[in-house]
Amino acid sequence: MSRRSLPVLVLLSAFAAPGVVGCTSEAAPVLPKFRVGTAAWAGFSPLNIAEAKGFFDAEGIDVEVVPFEEGAGFSALQAGTIDANLDVLGVFVNRTMVGKDDLKILGELDWSYGGDEVILRPPVETSVAAIRAKTKSVGVYSKTASNLLLLDYYLKDTTRHSDWGLAIDRVSVVERLPEELVTSFAAGDDALSLNFQPASTEQVRAGGEVVATSATYPGVISEGIAVNTARYAAADKGLYTKFFKGWIRGVEYMYGRDATRSILDAAHADEVVQIVQEQTYENDGSSADEVRAYLGSVRHHNLAKLEKINLDPRETVLLADYSTLGVQPLRSHLSEISAFVKRTTPEAAPFDIAERTDVAPLKAAIDALKARPK
Repeated sequence: MSRRSLPVLVLLSAFAAPGVVGCTSEAAPVLPKFRVGTAAWAGFSPLNIAEAKGFFDAEGIDVEVVPFEEGAGFSALQAGTIDANLDVLGVFVNRTMVGKDDLKILGELDWSYGGDEVILRPPVETSVAAIRAKTKSVGVYSKTASNLLLLDYYLKDTTRHSDWGLAIDRVSVVERLPEELVTSFAAGDDALSLNFQPASTEQVRAGGEVVATSATYPGVISEGIAVNTARYAAADKGLYTKFFKGWIRGVEYMYGRDATRSILDAAHADEVVQIVQEQTYENDGSSADEVRAYLGSVRHHNLAKLEKINLDPRETVLLADYSTLGVQPLRSHLSEISAFVKRTTPEAAPFDIAERTDVAPLKAAIDALKARPK
């Protein structure tokens, strides 16, 4: 199951959870409810870690992780029964520009980093010719802007294959379910496809070659949090700051407070894997080794990276500048994604970055955690 097939949602509820009565006559303080829907995707696992370790409670919010069925998230967000949504940033931008939702983005939290794989049918020359002639398709599990931008980067990348020099709007792209990508690839319908682990593994077993991943173009598939613009205007922004503080503490528990690489902290690794196995993936049969691999295919932003990406005001840094300019700031990513949506969907509305973002609650969380004693 993908985080794209089961959108991640955050619900701020006005209803208080029942207090826990202790041995005295005084009831324990009641924390404001903060409900979080989630998908079986490693990128969202800090939610489960922070909940299991009590980090949200410690920040003063009662977080409940709740799954939603496909498509229900954005409908619920628009109806006002939920207040925020975690998903791929390109999804937020695309839905806003085509008029499906009125969204404001509060920050970028993680990257897919190898979990999404571009798979080519060898020999390369035959597949390139078939794709160019449109006699074979390019399959993708979802036509989100981020996914199509990843494929666009790859198709243009002559350093990968000298015969490329294509673009996503010059090939035949077909959206299929992850399992359908496996069968269509085996049947020879698709010469190239974008799929995610573990379904993509079956395509490799069928003879496919992994020629690029989301790690090849770092940050192309970035995930974050968005809210309904009108309802957020009246919301308690402090609750969002508390949520971010709990999320960051969850990331720190997974990798270490001062970690600069996404390697599980040895002191907590087994516990983290067990929580992710049981709660993020809901005991779906994934082994501990598979869960470790899933976690290795994402990059959760640590405190320093959250600050660097989300608070940098630049809007002109391209993903292609990674090797020389480093990580792409949030505003630059939104600028590149929205320009891509406009290129591939000319009728889409403009995307006003200043109007469509508010990183103030995240900045407040970052500032508070930076002020902690060492």
